[in-house]
Amino acid sequence: MLIIDEKIIELDDLADQVVAAFMSLAVVTDFKARKLAFESDAELQQKLQTLEENRAYITYRPEIRVLQQEILMTDTIYQLKIAENDVQSVLSELAKAISGVISDAIVVDENVPLKKGGHHGKHHH
Repeated sequence: MLIIDEKIIELDDLADQVVAAFMSLAVVTDFKARKLAFESDAELQQKLQTLEENRAYITYRPEIRVLQQEILMTDTIYQLKIAENDVQSVLSELAKAISGVISDAIVVDENVPLKKGGHHGKHHH
């Protein structure tokens, strides 16, 4: 049974402050703007719906594979993925900072697919 005391309430308040500070970061604001642009792009959303409805036939219908490639190459998707990667990087740094205070033995899985280096670090235009 969890005993609620002043320290738990204080930790909860501190966590709320960290979340509020994180949500006000430029990378998060940029991500939210990119996500809104993605969700607001009616043409892209229609293409995604068509792709989803025909995903089972992608092997047999080359035009569905072409549609999938077209969707993946849109600037809106690209910019959203970059913004997601940037937020993930900041989250990883935050997690490493918190875990480092506790113990250096705690490993944080960064799992940032577009981190600099390798073929994923190259940006297309």
